[in-house]
Amino acid sequence: MQKKVLVIHGSRFGQSTKIARSMAETLEAAGIPTELTELTRKTTIDPERYGALLLVTSVRYGYFDRNAYRLIEKYRAWIDSVPAMAVTICLTARSPEKRSPETNSYARKFIEKSGWKGDIEVVAGALEYPRYKIWDRLAIQLIMKMTDGPNDPTAQIEYTDWDQVRATAERFVAACRA
Repeated sequence: MQKKVLVIHGSRFGQSTKIARSMAETLEAAGIPTELTELTRKTTIDPERYGALLLVTSVRYGYFDRNAYRLIEKYRAWIDSVPAMAVTICLTARSPEKRSPETNSYARKFIEKSGWKGDIEVVAGALEYPRYKIWDRLAIQLIMKMTDGPNDPTAQIEYTDWDQVRATAERFVAACRA
């Protein structure tokens, strides 16, 4: 039996989870079994059960979830030995020129801090002011003001390029089959 791909999602407001589910569906449609799980402090990996890792995690206020770094450190040897892809979700990627690891400062910091050696993709998230608690909304509005983004507190904008998400998942399918 083929080992499953472990799809781990770390989401603050839900967009990373949507993206992870979409990517898992693409893998499943290609005949690659997956298991979707949330990134938490208690997330564990059984290397005997999984043959690849797809880590989908978001940036919040310029930082990745600490649990992503913990997971990578704890399972580094396994991650470095299997097909592995990190998909970083951030609002700065709303600009197409910020959607590559070379041009996205958060992705570069992630690679540097985590020592990630696998493939990496940068995907734009969603801006949903009405869903945010007051302090989150104010902080995000400030960041958006500094980066010439939308400030309307009623704005709900999905920047995610779903064609990019599908293409990224298909690229990972190919890596899993190689």
